[in-house]
Amino acid sequence: MGANPSAMQEIDAETAADYLRDHGPVRKGANVQVRELSGGVSNIVLRAEIEGQPPFVIKQCRERLRVAMEWLAPLDRIWTETATLNVLGEILPDGTVPRVLFEDRPNYLFAMTCAPDEAVTWKSMLMEGRIDPETASRLGEILGTIHTEGANHPTLRTTLADTSLFDSLRVDPYYRTAAKRHPDLASRIASLIESMENPPGGRTLVLGDFSPKNILVHDAGLILLDFECAHAGDPAFDLGFFLTHLLMKEVRAIASGASARYLGLTREFRDAYIKRRALGTEDLAELIRRANLHTSACCLARVDGKSPVEYLDEKGQAMARSFARRALQGPPRSWDDLIHLFVDEIQGEREWRR
Repeated sequence: MGANPSAMQEIDAETAADYLRDHGPVRKGANVQVRELSGGVSNIVLRAEIEGQPPFVIKQCRERLRVAMEWLAPLDRIWTETATLNVLGEILPDGTVPRVLFEDRPNYLFAMTCAPDEAVTWKSMLMEGRIDPETASRLGEILGTIHTEGANHPTLRTTLADTSLFDSLRVDPYYRTAAKRHPDLASRIASLIESMENPPGGRTLVLGDFSPKNILVHDAGLILLDFECAHAGDPAFDLGFFLTHLLMKEVRAIASGASARYLGLTREFRDAYIKRRALGTEDLAELIRRANLHTSACCLARVDGKSPVEYLDEKGQAMARSFARRALQGPPRSWDDLIHLFVDEIQGEREWRR
């Protein structure tokens, strides 16, 4: 049955306490404190503290995404997220993803366990110039595990078999929008989109939003968040999407004249990922070739798609655009070739020290 936004009870920090008293595990008279957390562009996310209970998080979908261009997304995507949380809870070490506590399907809402108070997003650390190679390596191992262990999970043939959410939240607003703005590259981007339908190594669990803003770092480890784009698809997309974020931060640093050290993180991530994936059966050289294409297309999309990164000025946007266009016109086959092209296009004579 399709979503019916008009029938949904939207909650916020002001109304969530009453909602929990009516629907949630709140004893009569208990003190409830609720505050809004960062929910990105597509959801409202609230932290609830109930007297005598551990804090937890409530997440509710919104139909209209908070970006400059009009962008609507189906509310049913929230059930893709809970399904993915359950799968990841099976294949990753305890605590790597939140645990689902309850669902409220009529209101497109669910609750999950809360991260430790000291947890911060990896994006915020990177933006502050806090470079931690160990975190990048650990993330490569985690994504490699997801792509390896998730390939045969039965949910990929049921809930996560539908790729329409991924198309509406990623392919259309990112790739097709960028293609419209760069018609000379439209056929190359169209071929990349088509290649995701039948990836050479077969489909596996693809998160679709594996990025620094969705990774929490705390004293005991890492927590992954936000899985509404997850689906059975081509793992090369996750690689390209993630590596794009690191390259964009390198562009930001260079454009502002700051010390740029993010390329080393791409190497740590890549090496750990490949080591984990080497246990699988896919041709890694072919996977990296496709990942390079996705990195190039994502870099272009994060400048000229519906959801451009917010931290690049005009100079940075021009630099990223120039690199992405060149990479799509002559796609590098190896990751080192892609990085050398990046260095040549973005840094000029500045040497990337291995």
